[in-house]
Amino acid sequence: MAYSGTYDKTKISIDQLISYAYRDAGKQTEEMTPEYVNAGKQALFYVLQNSVNRGINIWLQQWVVLGAQTNQQILSMPVNVVDVLEANWVYITNPSIAESYPIDNPGAPALFDQSGNANLNEFATSTLTENYFGASYANQTRIFYVGFNAYCPDTTATYSLDLQVSNDGVTWETWQSCPDVTLNDQEWSYISVNNTQQFYFYRLINRNTSTTFSLRAIQFAQSQQTIPMARLNRTDYFNLPNKQFPSQRTLQYWFNRQVDPQMYLWPVPSNNYQVFQLIIEMQPQDVGDLSNQLYLPDRVLPYIQATLSHKLAMQLPNIDMTRIAYLEKLALDLRTQFEEEDRDKSPIYFQPNISYYTR
Repeated sequence: MAYSGTYDKTKISIDQLISYAYRDAGKQTEEMTPEYVNAGKQALFYVLQNSVNRGINIWLQQWVVLGAQTNQQILSMPVNVVDVLEANWVYITNPSIAESYPIDNPGAPALFDQSGNANLNEFATSTLTENYFGASYANQTRIFYVGFNAYCPDTTATYSLDLQVSNDGVTWETWQSCPDVTLNDQEWSYISVNNTQQFYFYRLINRNTSTTFSLRAIQFAQSQQTIPMARLNRTDYFNLPNKQFPSQRTLQYWFNRQVDPQMYLWPVPSNNYQVFQLIIEMQPQDVGDLSNQLYLPDRVLPYIQATLSHKLAMQLPNIDMTRIAYLEKLALDLRTQFEEEDRDKSPIYFQPNISYYTR
């Protein structure tokens, strides 16, 4: 018997999902009109967005690292954030560098502040011949986090940087690519580094070889410890007597779930080295074009397809109510199967604490 011998090769496009839903409703594909194709895309968008209201979607969790400035009360979140699931304050240290690079760039040393607090008043600009900034260490050093602070007064700047490593300063290897990011002036961007080896040299190099870039600070940082942050409700945060109280450790937050969600920090950072490690829940990606695929695991497709079929059937004319009721039952059954299985399967440990009643 012959088998395909392949995995993850079957791709379902948006067009195929809508065409399948049309046939589920009892219509022929050739009966589809542009109006109902657009209706299918809109219904699919509603199905995806409503999935976050029924609980946490495992595949939509993401680990992010964010930085803050001195006295920064509000931490802006990525635009696709639904909720903060976990939050840690990260105690980081910057190993003392031996030299900053390029050595002929007079601004480079200002990027690697060694006083214990990054100075965001200075900056350095790369050149096309040496389109990077980096540092060397006296001993081989492991780096856990890389952060850079934007220099773009009164505007924004987009950065496309790679972290490169070397043990001789001549032969470089791209260790990790930083995602393209658009920052405001004095805003931090961090990545968590795959810290499997130690190197003498590290640098951030511009992937866009036709443009230069400017930075206020760079952190090649190590982590001593992470401390969980406590989540405050709106009332507790609102009733804090001093919301601008500064501290070296920000250990509480209120997540303001508005159209543009924000994370209110307390106490506010007293330095520019505050780093926060978050697990966020993201909203699903947009439907996009008919040739696109949905950003979700294949195991979710039967539920999404059945729900789309039901929603589209309710909008089409002359669809028998018995068929609509059947499609609704099918969608509910597949949703139950999906939601019961969408879990991390880790063991649950309960530890009763009745000390207040037994002391």
